[in-house]
Amino acid sequence: MEIQTIGFVPPVEGVEDYFNTFRLGGTLGKKLKVGQQVLLLDEKSKVVFGRARVCAIGVGKLRDMCRDHAALNHRELNNSAEGAADRLFSYLQKLFGPHIVNDNKLCTVIYLKRLE
Repeated sequence: MEIQTIGFVPPVEGVEDYFNTFRLGGTLGKKLKVGQQVLLLDEKSKVVFGRARVCAIGVGKLRDMCRDHAALNHRELNNSAEGAADRLFSYLQKLFGPHIVNDNKLCTVIYLKRLE
């Protein structure tokens, strides 16, 4: 099985233990398998900073996935669960633009357990 790389835009935070990451579209939801190991990549420096195991994968509409999974997102772990969905949705809109990010945009949520 090919080793997948999952990139993170700095500042990279909340990736020390168990966390999830949101990806727009459904491609990674099809490529990844539970139990698979992945490499974690700093997108700015292009340096691999760790390895993790895929624990769970979910695919759905972005607004629904934010509501159900944002509190365990790596960017939200140090914040209150209250408001996590709105903060994460706003961050994604800022990152990709409101013309791409909308309530019904397909997204994949990947739960990871850091190995090293």
